[in-house]
Amino acid sequence: MSERLTNAVCVYCASSSSCDAEYHTVARRLGGLLARDGRTIIYGGSRIGSMGALADGALAAAGRVIGVLPRFLKDLEVSHDGLTELHVVEDMRARKHLMLSRSEAVVALPGGCGTFEELLEAMTLKRLGVYLGPIVIVNTRDYFAPLLTLLESAVRERFMDARHLAMWQVVPDPEDVVPALRAAPPWTAAARRFATL
Repeated sequence: MSERLTNAVCVYCASSSSCDAEYHTVARRLGGLLARDGRTIIYGGSRIGSMGALADGALAAAGRVIGVLPRFLKDLEVSHDGLTELHVVEDMRARKHLMLSRSEAVVALPGGCGTFEELLEAMTLKRLGVYLGPIVIVNTRDYFAPLLTLLESAVRERFMDARHLAMWQVVPDPEDVVPALRAAPPWTAAARRFATL
């Protein structure tokens, strides 16, 4: 399982069951929308929280859903039983690599430090011209506002180039994700020329 899949979207999201239910509702809607658009979802493999809602929404729409789960989480019995495929890997690093390397695009839903890490790694690899696909952030309840402000600050303080702000698109609702994926500006390995300032 290493080749990139056509129309595959890597979705970063949370396993929290304690967050506001709106986050789960949005994840379920996104799963259905991506499935109906013919896109394969690659995600973290869990059956709980936004992860489970995402998978359930896609599966209910007859979508293809691939989970990637570290072995220690499989041992905690959090894996989703209804997935098209479930790949058990050794650790979190292998999970991140597999999810991103098989996908043509990234979508980030609200989540905790794991979601932040995954999203920022995708941005870093895009800045370096290693990953070239679209990155779409679903800003439910304005959740990502502090992170977006921080990234804009990084540009103002000259840690990033203003052109790097085009690496991602921000949308308010899951219904905006597919149009944003289609309209994302092209990105090439030529971005390496301004990766460092």
